[in-house]
Amino acid sequence: MKKVAIMLDEGFHDLELWVPYYRLREEKIDFDILAWQNRPYKGQFGIDQITPTRLLSDIPLRYDFVFFPGAKSPENLLRNHRTVDIVRKMSDEGTFFATICHSPLLLAEAGLLKGMRVTGHPTIRSEVENAGAIFVDSPVIRSSETIITARTHFDLSEFMPEFIKVIKSN
Repeated sequence: MKKVAIMLDEGFHDLELWVPYYRLREEKIDFDILAWQNRPYKGQFGIDQITPTRLLSDIPLRYDFVFFPGAKSPENLLRNHRTVDIVRKMSDEGTFFATICHSPLLLAEAGLLKGMRVTGHPTIRSEVENAGAIFVDSPVIRSSETIITARTHFDLSEFMPEFIKVIKSN
């Protein structure tokens, strides 16, 4: 059975969590919610709260697919220096990453975007390019065999079918 996770921190974009959350549930794809602390996390707009099902400090963390919602969540995840190590280790183990909005910053910080075409929120363009990626203003880009990126919550209708197709085909 494929292991799927959503990794988040405080300030995630509400739609970028809840739309994938319910789409994965509709497809009967089981997943964990990963965060650093066992407490409720609020989104940028406070629509609802979510509590992790597993902590990022639980070792080992082995997942086939990890999705990162955007907004402030990626920046807050990066405040813990161990986040980059976990993302690198997951990459080394062949984890497929799905990012949206600001969350490509996690992969950039981990050094995983060099030479790849990626998309994300326009405000992260220079950081992504400084990490060696080619930023493209497109709704969804399959950057590699293990990375798919989406621009913003406005692109969820194009992003989610692609992400679900990847999960079901692997």
